[in-house]
Amino acid sequence: MTESGCVRVMCCRSRLPGLAVALSALLGYVLLAVWVRRHPESATELAITRGIQTRMPRAAARVLRWVSWLGFPPQSVLMPGIVTAAFWIRGQRRIAVHLILTWMASVISFVTKRLVRRPRPNHPAVRIVVAQPRDASYPSGHVVTYTAFWLAALTAAAEHARWSWLRGVLLTVAALLVGLVGLSRIYLGHHWLTDVLGGYLLGGSWFGLTRLLGASPERCRS
Repeated sequence: MTESGCVRVMCCRSRLPGLAVALSALLGYVLLAVWVRRHPESATELAITRGIQTRMPRAAARVLRWVSWLGFPPQSVLMPGIVTAAFWIRGQRRIAVHLILTWMASVISFVTKRLVRRPRPNHPAVRIVVAQPRDASYPSGHVVTYTAFWLAALTAAAEHARWSWLRGVLLTVAALLVGLVGLSRIYLGHHWLTDVLGGYLLGGSWFGLTRLLGASPERCRS
């Protein structure tokens, strides 16, 4: 076997654990969708939502309102398009294509919403902080987009940053956006906990699959 063939084999083997984790998360997303379809309302989730809304400090509540901003239209479409186009114009075509693929997780989210048709939270005890979206509730589209597209975009920008401090800033922003968007969606009264978990499962698995399947042999070797 040639050296390039050996590299490809080693690369495929190194990807297997990550692929197994990503596919397991995707399966978990499907199973959770089936459960949510059969149990659209849950007293436990209502209690969790009320606990978050009533105990959240005022300063933290302001932050959570801003965290969801990127996921609302028109910026939810304009910003990913601008970022992807910027990578393409800079000649980083491979990254731009990867971002387009991660963005496709939103299509899966849309199809799932149409299939599951879970109503948005509408219990009198749940406070809707800002205008409530009209589409179905499972999964959280915000969480899917942040965990798939924005995590991929900020990670790619960090990997190509010249300065270590900038890499740290970009990765910190990515971690904060992904970590806080789920809490933000529950606090705003737009989603239940299982909607958020489904968003993380779909977005995380899609991010992992696109990154692993699109990895170059050089990345596998390093």
